[in-house]
Amino acid sequence: MLPAIAFAVWLVTLAVQFADIGTARFDERRLARGARTLVRLHSVAWVIPLAAFVVVGLGLGVDWAARLLFDDRAPLSAIVAALSLAATATAAWLVITIAATRPAADSYRAIRDELVDVSGVRVQQERLDELRVRLVAIDDSTDRLAPTIDSSVRTAVEWVFRRPQRLVPPLLAVFLLIVVIIAAVNDPGHEWLVVAALAAVVLSSVLAVAGARASLSLVAMVRDTQVEYRAEVVHLLAEAEKISKKRVAGLGDRVARALQILREQQG
Repeated sequence: MLPAIAFAVWLVTLAVQFADIGTARFDERRLARGARTLVRLHSVAWVIPLAAFVVVGLGLGVDWAARLLFDDRAPLSAIVAALSLAATATAAWLVITIAATRPAADSYRAIRDELVDVSGVRVQQERLDELRVRLVAIDDSTDRLAPTIDSSVRTAVEWVFRRPQRLVPPLLAVFLLIVVIIAAVNDPGHEWLVVAALAAVVLSSVLAVAGARASLSLVAMVRDTQVEYRAEVVHLLAEAEKISKKRVAGLGDRVARALQILREQQG
């Protein structure tokens, strides 16, 4: 039973690894074609399966609490289990609510769009100063990204160890291998399962590195897109500065005429 459960869980993580690589490649192609400027799918590639695990865990917990209450006649243990499930559900709800209601982060594209809307129009200096402050804030928040991101195998391996969720599939494959070896020792004649478990370890490790390389490549493309938008923002800000400082034709004559009329009225 335990080897079957371990194999089923490993298959789920294997599907997550394929989804991780697929969403990274999809978002990268959309960015390359200019059809999209934000990473939408890859950022939730791990959220959906983790949420599914939480839902399944809650269902199993409810069933366990019901068995404690009705079958084992252990109301105290059932109450503790129910309170733990309620706390888990509340925490999950808070996380989802915070993520759904969080305001959109400022970006180079947002500033670019605002400048494009007022292109050719005289803009107050206060607003231009505000845009420059926002630009500096975005620069500070994205300073942690290197100008050039390496996507070599060595960097990908380091990236795997920096992201704990990427270590889960290989570790589960190793656990599956250990369980299969124990089962094979206790029940000779199924040594081929050990070979299959070894192949699972190799496959999960290779996919973990491949997924890390795909993510690094996507991060590099996002960084390139940010650099392009920032250059456009700087250019548009400079143009807006020129327009805001340019004297309006005939403005001095109109001001002088208005002052003359005002003096005549006061006289």
